[in-house]
Amino acid sequence: MEKGIIKKSFQPKKPYNRLVFHFSDRVQDPRGEFEVKKLPLQLAEECVFDSNNNDPNTWGKRSDQDIGYCSALFSRINNILRTKSFKCVFDSAEKTPLASKIDSFCSEEKPRLLRICLSGIEHEFKAREIIANAIGRHLLGKARAGDFRDKPIIVIVDEAHNFLGRQVGSEDHQTRLDAFEIIAKEGRKYGLSICLATQRPRDITEGVLSQMGTLIVHRLTNEQDRQVVERACGEIDRAASAFLPNLRPGEAAIIGVDFPIPLTIQIQKPITKPQSEGPNYQKKWAIKPS
Repeated sequence: MEKGIIKKSFQPKKPYNRLVFHFSDRVQDPRGEFEVKKLPLQLAEECVFDSNNNDPNTWGKRSDQDIGYCSALFSRINNILRTKSFKCVFDSAEKTPLASKIDSFCSEEKPRLLRICLSGIEHEFKAREIIANAIGRHLLGKARAGDFRDKPIIVIVDEAHNFLGRQVGSEDHQTRLDAFEIIAKEGRKYGLSICLATQRPRDITEGVLSQMGTLIVHRLTNEQDRQVVERACGEIDRAASAFLPNLRPGEAAIIGVDFPIPLTIQIQKPITKPQSEGPNYQKKWAIKPS
């Protein structure tokens, strides 16, 4: 090994295989730590012939053909490592990893609220979706390990339609970002529940919506959204859902297994008003007197 790079060309296989076997748990661990910035260099070292003609117990010389096949991969990795979208992941000034902060929050005697904001992350390379999915995977791993059985946790996902049912990669090598879908389907038995907030119910998969025990539905004018809500709640019929387009601002209907009929409520205005208003075109576009 030289400066974090494992050289393979004309090197013996036995010491390498022995170390891989000895540290197999760390090698196979998806959360294992490694220097990601050296990944392209290590991949280049993997482009060697399987054996040396003079000694089958050593790797052969470098394969320029394999290097050529992998050149596009090297470029994509380097682009992702340098992009602003993933700067918070690969080149952050923050010394404490987010996973450690989540672990610290969950270990508190009486944890209250931990807010994770992704607004500073660019949309390029689907960075927000990937980072959110990594957070969900971390929580799911802790739940499966039994960390939440005595201290249940609720994870709230705002703008959930941006993070559920998403895929990354090319058509031939797609990876499904399914962490929050798995939490919705099986997290409850581990003490990890989920609350989804969205303005587009039709973009949430029906398999996830069917796992929601309670729905708080504000005004829905889109027919597809109403149909999704109807299918998600078997006890609500079309007549009961007909009033959904007529709900006033702040008014909502609670639908769920604990409610024989939809219950209409009025939600109080928040103390801190959210910045959700659109631009004032009359003011911004007004012709100023000369």
